[in-house]
Amino acid sequence: MTAAMEAETPSFSVKAPTVTAPAPGLYVRQTSGLVRSVGPRTALFANLVGMGIIVNYFWVVFASAGYPNADLVTTVAIGVLINVGVGFVYWMLASSMPRSGGDYVFLGRIFHPSIGLGTNLLFTVVFVTWAGYFAYYTAIFGLPTMFAAYSVAGGGATALSWAATLASSLTDQLLVAVFVLLLVVLVSLLPTKWIFRTVVGIFVLSAIIYVIMLGVLLSTSQSAFATDWNAVNTGVYSYSALSASVAGTTNITLAGTFLGIVYTMLSFIGYANSSYYGGEIRGNPTRTQGLAIFGAPLIFAVLIGALYAATYATFGRNFLIGVSDSYLTGGFSTAVPSPLFLAAYILHGDPILAGFLSFGLILTFFGFALVYFIVPTRNLFSWSFDRILPVAFAKVNRHGVPWVAVIVLAVASLIVIYVGVYTTLLDYLSYSNFGFWLAVGLVCLGGALFPFIRPKLFQSSPQIVQARIGRVPIITIVGVASWISAWFVSYAASTAQYVEPSGAYSYGYLIFLPIVFVIGVVGYWISRAIQMSRGLPMDLINRELPPE
Repeated sequence: MTAAMEAETPSFSVKAPTVTAPAPGLYVRQTSGLVRSVGPRTALFANLVGMGIIVNYFWVVFASAGYPNADLVTTVAIGVLINVGVGFVYWMLASSMPRSGGDYVFLGRIFHPSIGLGTNLLFTVVFVTWAGYFAYYTAIFGLPTMFAAYSVAGGGATALSWAATLASSLTDQLLVAVFVLLLVVLVSLLPTKWIFRTVVGIFVLSAIIYVIMLGVLLSTSQSAFATDWNAVNTGVYSYSALSASVAGTTNITLAGTFLGIVYTMLSFIGYANSSYYGGEIRGNPTRTQGLAIFGAPLIFAVLIGALYAATYATFGRNFLIGVSDSYLTGGFSTAVPSPLFLAAYILHGDPILAGFLSFGLILTFFGFALVYFIVPTRNLFSWSFDRILPVAFAKVNRHGVPWVAVIVLAVASLIVIYVGVYTTLLDYLSYSNFGFWLAVGLVCLGGALFPFIRPKLFQSSPQIVQARIGRVPIITIVGVASWISAWFVSYAASTAQYVEPSGAYSYGYLIFLPIVFVIGVVGYWISRAIQMSRGLPMDLINRELPPE
């Protein structure tokens, strides 16, 4: 693995953007201080870890119960079309503006830095929340599922009691979540190459679990699983009873499938992560970001398409919907009926393998926590580098790690964990897809207008960015289509069927992220006024790309 990573070298070069050299003193310093150590395959693996190549073995429970009329395999085909378009826009913008900060830099230089900060702050709030919340998910879903799978497969009742204790003890959940987050912070303070070697290790182990799980499913017939299931579960929880409990409500419809793309789209999130640490991409940014941003959704679509198809084939669609609905309405309670857990009934007599497969959830949640902790640290670094935040946030250690940003966000993530364990405030995450895809649509709109609003920067971009069909830039065509598609997903993620299928609808949570966007816009103007009063030429800073 190490040798493969070290072998990543650019095979060709393209014309890099040429911008007027910034005047001395405009930025914190004339070099970012970040270390360019991330190659194409590493960036690809990191983006796939941020997407979670086995997380749909978890989300399928919520997707099945919430969208019984959706064919999840078909949602992958719809989702990949949307995400390849969005990925293309991010790829082109990351090639034209290969700096850390992602959409903060893109929209800040295309529209206005206030728009860039508002959009980037929205994403940053979501990512920081995820970093803390997925550490918490390790405690409430990851470990209990692994313990329960080990027990069901023949590992004894003790493990099942551990699962029950952890699921009911807030103190234990807090301790586990804090421990996971501290591991994330420690890894984030390592030299950049070791951070990403850790991420690659997570990808490799996740891929092994994915392959083994797929093999278990493909080698097990539906009738064989039903027999294994019924050996433990009887009465209302028997295979036939759970399947029959949703009979007549699971007919696949076109409308149901289109609305049901929301969990699939949630899974696709992550392929643009490498744009946020563009200042640490080595070699040719067009090549690296093309593989990482444009290639990741294509690879991911194949993986989750096969995952959904194998899950339906082995467990049966009606059973999966029935057991998922039973779990979410307080019926079946042994563990969240993730296919990784359901496989334990097939693997009776092999508790080690059953526990290892469910360990995939823990690994996935840790990977999410790590990746979505790294990304916002680079955002804070970028804001500070442009003097929107105090310059201290742009400090890097001798390994090129923005350690101040790491410490600040570590505190923020710890607060998120505490809030998640002891309050319901993080329920806003149920509504976060609405705001998230609104912001993605704004980035796509920026890409569409880029050639016309910033023609000089566009014309100095690599030739692939300037490609046209006739007289119309391809990025404009794809950007418009992706903008419309992203806002459709935003609409689908705002419906009560998705956010509150069995409870009260909260408009306060719905508008939380749009309010965060407004706070970012206003915050920029406040910062600008303060810095301009000190004689700092903010308008000049925001017309230039930051130094590398």
